[in-house]
Amino acid sequence: MNKIKLEAFTIKDIVFLAVITAVTLLASGPVAPIVMTVTKLGAQACAMALPFGLLTSIGLRKVKKSGSLVIIGIFSGLVLLLMAPVMFFNQLVATLLSEGLALGLFKSYENRKAVLFSAGLFSFFTIPTTAVVNILAKGRTIAEQIGNPLTFALLVAGAVALGFAGALIGNRIADELQKAGKL
Repeated sequence: MNKIKLEAFTIKDIVFLAVITAVTLLASGPVAPIVMTVTKLGAQACAMALPFGLLTSIGLRKVKKSGSLVIIGIFSGLVLLLMAPVMFFNQLVATLLSEGLALGLFKSYENRKAVLFSAGLFSFFTIPTTAVVNILAKGRTIAEQIGNPLTFALLVAGAVALGFAGALIGNRIADELQKAGKL
């Protein structure tokens, strides 16, 4: 039975993950102010799925260590902490769920499926944490947050599809960067 392998991070690894996080936040920056005021559950995840999936997969292809996605989540959460403290919690829980499930299934990021799975579902896993936060902090019921079930289903499907599309594109970019000796 294979176990999840834990390796120590080097300063170079952490700096690379921090740079990937910064680029991800910059890439998603133009869309963020538009969707942050939307009250439909899943809208933010759908809007952020493509840049987060794309750039996160590149980061995970370079730093193939367990905990890499959590580090990305902490770095992005720290930036979001300045805007809305609850967003730090949202990012951290989403990364723990995504990475935990991916590594539970695939054991390491050496397997490309683990990178696709983890990066592709990262934004999706922000949806349940957002729902819980809205219930606890804002007193909004699930029915209020979902609104029209068809719209909610489309937003969830969009978050998953865009997350996986971003992760696939990120993997292709990582392949080209590896061939060029830059990753």
